[in-house]
Amino acid sequence: MSWVELPDIVLHAELTGGGPHSLVLLHELGGSLDSFDHVVARLSTGFRTLRYDQRGAGLSEKPRQPFGLDDQLRDLQGILAATGLQPPYTLAGVAAGCAVAVAYALAAPAQVANLLLCCPALTVPPERRGYLIDRSDRAAREGMRAIATASLDRSYPQMLRQDGRFDAYRARFIANDPVTYGHANRALADTDIATRLGDLAVPVHVLAGRHDLLRPPADVQAVAVAIPGASFAIVDSGHLMAVQAPDALAAALSSLTDRS
Repeated sequence: MSWVELPDIVLHAELTGGGPHSLVLLHELGGSLDSFDHVVARLSTGFRTLRYDQRGAGLSEKPRQPFGLDDQLRDLQGILAATGLQPPYTLAGVAAGCAVAVAYALAAPAQVANLLLCCPALTVPPERRGYLIDRSDRAAREGMRAIATASLDRSYPQMLRQDGRFDAYRARFIANDPVTYGHANRALADTDIATRLGDLAVPVHVLAGRHDLLRPPADVQAVAVAIPGASFAIVDSGHLMAVQAPDALAAALSSLTDRS
């Protein structure tokens, strides 16, 4: 484990492996680098893999000030420079982590070999924005436990809780700092990078979760259609693909780099 101190934030990161492919894993809202434990365990030795707790998540610093996608992009740029991971990168995001991946690919397309978007959350419908703000406020007032059941009932369907991973995920979710979790909710509520998908100039593969109640396959396919040349597939997962379908995610990463 290591910490990277950037000008305005300390981020917790892990850099593992020694292969020729540089892989960056970007976790979901409410998650942490631990969300990718089962994916990393299934990857071949061909990857040099960076995963980190995003601003306010996991063991990274918990700022009291609000932040947005621009801050999250600067964090990624800073941690790549600090760790010395060499481009080109395969960027893999899950849910809200996809917005950071897309922002980086738009800012530095020459540095990106592939983009893997899993259940991408790149914009928020107006009717859901109010829910995110209300959830943030309740978490700040009452703590994460007060919102855990309602949040996870949507993102972690009952049918996917039979393998023993759910209890650990729920515990990590409840252990989130409610203030910075709220900041991350508001950052997602204010994100609309989906309007720039047509500008992507890197190879993109999009994965939908068959059982995803938050970003159903038809919505995710619409994201793929908006990206020039993107491929699309559906896997047996809910919204939290790194935890719920690590085999499928690891296989997709291996397939992408095999083509590179």
